[in-house]
Amino acid sequence: MCRKIIPNFITLCNLLCGAISVTCLFSGNMVWAACFIVVAAVFDFFDGLAARLLHVQSDMGKELDSLADVVSFGLAPAMIAYSLVSAFLPDYWAYGVFVMPAAAAWRLARFNLDERQRYCFKGMPTPVNALFWVALALSWTCDGVLPHAVLLLILSWAMAFLMVCNCRMFSLKIKDFSWKRQKTIYIYLAVVVLLFVLRGFLGLAASVVLYPIFSRLHFCLLDKTIKTDKL
Repeated sequence: MCRKIIPNFITLCNLLCGAISVTCLFSGNMVWAACFIVVAAVFDFFDGLAARLLHVQSDMGKELDSLADVVSFGLAPAMIAYSLVSAFLPDYWAYGVFVMPAAAAWRLARFNLDERQRYCFKGMPTPVNALFWVALALSWTCDGVLPHAVLLLILSWAMAFLMVCNCRMFSLKIKDFSWKRQKTIYIYLAVVVLLFVLRGFLGLAASVVLYPIFSRLHFCLLDKTIKTDKL
């Protein structure tokens, strides 16, 4: 019985961190808000790992995980986006960023019903959306660099669309580590490191924008490789 509780407890820690992130933004502490989203992502990784190691995977755990992710990777990043946009634009424009938690909820509900998304994703994963806004928050607070507020608003809509679209996105849960089939992923990871070294947190945010592009390239090349191997 205790084994079944452990993964769900870790998931609730994820949700708690997302809720604390939102409250940090109420007091204007964007750095702590971003940090709690990162901690939530760590809990999100370990709850699934714990469930697999303890052999206690369940439908209850899957649904609870999605509910936590809506808060930590949907609402909390949207609050960061709102804080950034509302600092330069009227509130009635900034409210537009809240399409993101709605898109995150849709994406997670669809994910729970689609058994094919084990090693690749259909649409952008919600933690990737969260990483984008965490990187922008830290770029603004630590480096004083931020894209124009109108561009941020457009990017929030773009992120919402990417979460609910049917485009395939690669996962880092790689089964085949061969260069031939995974070279695009390896190149992308190298680009992520390079952009972070060169441009800091803004470069990290830019690497998230490149993720759908590299995913498209990856599956185009992978499909060609599979067809060639069958001939």
